[in-house]
Order: sequence, then structure tokens, then C-alpha cells
Amino acid sequence: MFDAEVVILGMKLKASILALVIFAFISFGYAQDNTASQKVNVSVPEVALLGLVSETQTDVNLNAIAPDEAGSEVKITRQTKGSVWVNYSSVLSKSAKKRKVIAMVQGEIPEGVVLKVEASEYSGSGKGRLGKSTGVVTLSNQPSDVIVDIGSCFTGTGVNNGHCLTYNMEQDISSDNFALLSQAQKSVNVVYTLTDYN
Repeated sequence: MFDAEVVILGMKLKASILALVIFAFISFGYAQDNTASQKVNVSVPEVALLGLVSETQTDVNLNAIAPDEAGSEVKITRQTKGSVWVNYSSVLSKSAKKRKVIAMVQGEIPEGVVLKVEASEYSGSGKGRLGKSTGVVTLSNQPSDVIVDIGSCFTGTGVNNGHCLTYNMEQDISSDNFALLSQAQKSVNVVYTLTDYN
């Protein structure tokens, strides 16, 4: 009786080991055949594009108005709004934290006159980290920040996308500089640049 039980237990043990070996062999065989890999190279370029767009033309005309009464000053404050838009596309490089749009004048602004620009807050169909206006900026031949805190983004193209520019021409209110005012008809270029900063 005892010997029969040992034989039965031995057979059960051998059957269990055989089943385990067969399962491991099948699993190992399938594991080798059911996976594959492929190398995929992903590349995203750095992008920094800026353009000025308008429904008509990007030139801006600012004109002082002569007084109609003796003793009155020349009305030199003049504003143009809503015709020129700043569009940009930006993908930051690894080293850049953010970007900004700077503006500077090439040419000579008439003496006694101050030229200012203001970019509106962003509006349009773009996506990403779009820039913020710095408000009214007095233009000169030195760079001035107009739009800051730009990340990877795009404004959308054309008018009504990006930042609308408003220009103001004002007289220099100090007496000495107003004395320098004389008849003038000059053209200057306002150059906008999308640049990195930290």
C-alpha cells in the first residue's frame, strides 16, 4: 500500500514537471517571434520668422496739422491704427528660454518730433506661448522691446492675426526741442526683429 502511494506521487510529480517544461518551451518560443523594433529619427527645426502684413500697404503716413488761428501750436499728435499686423512663427532652440520682438529706427526722425509705437495684445487663430505687448514704446536708433515672452508658437497669418501696430507722432514738449522743429518730409524705416533672450 505504501509503495503504491509513492509510485502514484512520483508519477504526479513527473507529470507536473513535464507540463511545466512544455509550457516554458512554448512561452519562450512565442516570446522570440512576437516582437520587433525599428529606429525612428525625429527632427524638429528651430524656427524664427517674422513678417508685417496689411490689407493695403505696410507703409504708414504721419502728418502734422497746421493751425488755423494765429498763436496756436502745430497739431502734431497723429495716430494710425489697425492697418499693420506683426505675424511670427517660433520654435525655440535648446539654448533659448524665450524670444521678443524689438524695433529700431533706420534713418533720421525730424527734430522736435517723437515717434512712438504700441503693439496690441495678441489676437487671432494661433497657438502656443504667444507674446505680450510692452505698451507704448518711443522709437529711436536703439532697439526697444515691443513684444516679449514669446515661446514656441505661431500667430496665424495675415491681418487680424498677431499684434496690431499703432503709431503716434508727437511734438517734443520741451521748449528747446520744439524750437528745433522745422518743415520736413522724411521717411524712416522701423525695423522689427524676432530675437532670443533669457
